[in-house]
Amino acid sequence: MINLQSIKRYVLSLIVVFIAIALVGCKTPNEKPGEYDYTDLSVRDYISKNGSVAAANPYAAKAGLDILKAGGNAFDAAVAMSFALGVVEPNGSGLGGGGILVAYDASAGEYISYNFREFVPAAGDASIYPNGAVDLDYGPLSCGVPTQVAGLITIQEERGIKTRQEVMEPAIDLALNGVPVTPELAQNINDCFYIIMDSRSETKDVFTSDGITPLTTGELLIQKDLAHTLQLISDQGSAGFYQGEVALSIVNTLAKKGGIITLDDLEYAMNNYPIVEKPVQGTYHGYDIVSATTPSSGGIILLEALNMLEVYGNVGDLEHNSLEYINVVATAMQLAYGDKRKYIADSRFVDVPIQGLLSKAYAEERWQKFNPNQAYLGRFIGDNDFGNPWPYQSNAQKTAFSETEYDEHFSTTTFSAADKDGNIVSVTQTINHFFGNGIVPEGTGFFLNNQLSSFTLTATSASYVKPFKQPVSHIMPTIIMKDGNPYATLGSPGSMRIPSAVLQVILNMIDFGMDIQTAINMPRFYSYACASTDYSSTSKDIYVERALYKTVKEGLTAMNYNVIVEGSGDIDLYFGGVQGIRFIYEEGKLHGGADPRRDGKALGY
Repeated sequence: MINLQSIKRYVLSLIVVFIAIALVGCKTPNEKPGEYDYTDLSVRDYISKNGSVAAANPYAAKAGLDILKAGGNAFDAAVAMSFALGVVEPNGSGLGGGGILVAYDASAGEYISYNFREFVPAAGDASIYPNGAVDLDYGPLSCGVPTQVAGLITIQEERGIKTRQEVMEPAIDLALNGVPVTPELAQNINDCFYIIMDSRSETKDVFTSDGITPLTTGELLIQKDLAHTLQLISDQGSAGFYQGEVALSIVNTLAKKGGIITLDDLEYAMNNYPIVEKPVQGTYHGYDIVSATTPSSGGIILLEALNMLEVYGNVGDLEHNSLEYINVVATAMQLAYGDKRKYIADSRFVDVPIQGLLSKAYAEERWQKFNPNQAYLGRFIGDNDFGNPWPYQSNAQKTAFSETEYDEHFSTTTFSAADKDGNIVSVTQTINHFFGNGIVPEGTGFFLNNQLSSFTLTATSASYVKPFKQPVSHIMPTIIMKDGNPYATLGSPGSMRIPSAVLQVILNMIDFGMDIQTAINMPRFYSYACASTDYSSTSKDIYVERALYKTVKEGLTAMNYNVIVEGSGDIDLYFGGVQGIRFIYEEGKLHGGADPRRDGKALGY
C-alpha cells in the first residue's frame, strides 16, 4: 500500500537538498589552482591531489595553501592559517585567545593533541569577583591568560618543517598592507561596535572609516600595531609576546582597568603551554573517530552521541531530516549534553569519568530514555538530564558535582589542513565573545579574550573558578579514519551548537553518503539538554534553520518540541561554520569543504 505521507516527506526532503545546494551556487569545485579568484565565495569547495586546506576566511585559506605549495607540511599550513585568521577574522580569534589542535602525524603513525586553551590567572580565586557572574562574563576580570602564541610557536617548532618567519609572513603582510573586509566581518563589526570601541584609542582608526563609522564590506582593514606584534613574535618566538613590550602592555592595560594578569602569569604560559595530550577516541559503524579531550567537552559529547545512535541502529535507513531522524538525533544530543553539564571540566582539577561516558554499555543504558514518539523531556517529567557513568569507570567516583548552567559564546573559528605525506591537522581557536572582552592592549593591535565567562562561582560545580584552571568548552577539532586510512577531518565554531553541527555533518557523510560540501550545506537543527527556559512549559526547545522550518514544525510540535527558527536566511551562522576535508582514498584525491554560513573557503593543489 502506498504511504502518501512518506512520499510527501520524501519529496519535501528532496526540495531541502536542492535548496541547500543552491545556497552555494551551481558551480563545481575547481581542480586547477591559480585559474580562478580564490576569494570567489560562489564556490566553497576544492578537489585536489597533493594538499588541501579549509578555513572560515579565503585569505587565511590562501595563506595555508601557499605554505603547502612552498614545501611546508600540514602543521606549517595550520600555523600560518591560525596567525592569518587572527588578522582577517579578529572577531573570532587571535593572539589574545587560545585553542586546541588535533592531528594525525603520519611519520609517527600517531594521533596527538596540543591544548593551548587559556587559564585562570594565579590571583583568580572566587573572592576577586565582587560582581559575581558579571565580572566573569565581561571586562578585565573576565580575561584568561592568553596561550595562543605559546601553542602555535611550539607546534611549528616541534612538527613543522618551515621556519617561523616563513609561516608568519602571510599574516604580517595581511595586517600591514590590509585586507578587504568580508561580508561576515562587516556584519560583526557593525553588530559589536560598542565592544570594539571599548578600547577606542586603539581601535577607532582601525575598525572605522572616519573614527565614527564602522568599516563596511570591501573597505580595507589595516592593522599596523598588530603587524608590529606579529613581527616581534616572528623575530623572537614566544618571548616576543610573553616578555618585553607586548607583555608589559597586556599587564599594564588590564591593571588600569582592574585586571589581575601578571608578568608571572605570562611567563608561566610561555613555559608550560601547550599541554600535549592524547585525544579521545571512539568508533562508529567501523569508523574511528578522534577528537579533543578535556577541558573541551565537544569530543566526548560527539562520541557519546554516536555510541547511542549506534545502539539505535542505522540512522541512514531513515529519511534525511525527517521527523523520525530529527527526533532520534536530537535525543542523542540531549542525553550527551546532559552528561556534559554534570561531569565535564578540566580533568587536572576534577575527576571526569571519560571512560564511563564513552562506554558502549553506558550508551545502551542511556538510550533507554529514547521515545520514538516524543521529545526527551528530562526534568520536565522529574527525570535528571544526566546519567551515571561511574559504574562503567575503572576508578571510583571521588567528588560529586552539581549541574553547570552557562552559555559559551560563539566567537570561534576552525580550520583544517592535509598534506601529500598524509599529515592531518584540525584546529579550533577562540577569544570567546565576538571581539573577546573588547580590550586591546596599548600598541599591540589584538583583542583579549573573556574566556573566564565559561566558569561559575558555584563551589559545587565542576566548573568552579580556580587559579590555573582551564575553561570547559565545546570546541572539538576531529579526525575520522576508516580501515586505517584517512576519511575526513572537520570542526566548527558555534558555542554549544558545535557538537551538534559536527555530528550532523558526520552523519550526512557516513550514513547518507554525501560528499563533504553537500554534507556541510544541509540544513541543521539543535536541541540542548536543558529544558526550555520557560519552565511552565512541557516542551523541549529545538532550534531549526529556516530551510527546515516549514517541513518539520507541525510534526515536531506534536512530539512536544517547542520549535524555534533561528536566523533570517535559509541557513544561519548560529548553527556553526563547519570547515573540513574529505579524503577520497580510492581516487587519491582530497575534497575540501567550507561552510556558506560563514566566509568559508577550501583550497588545494
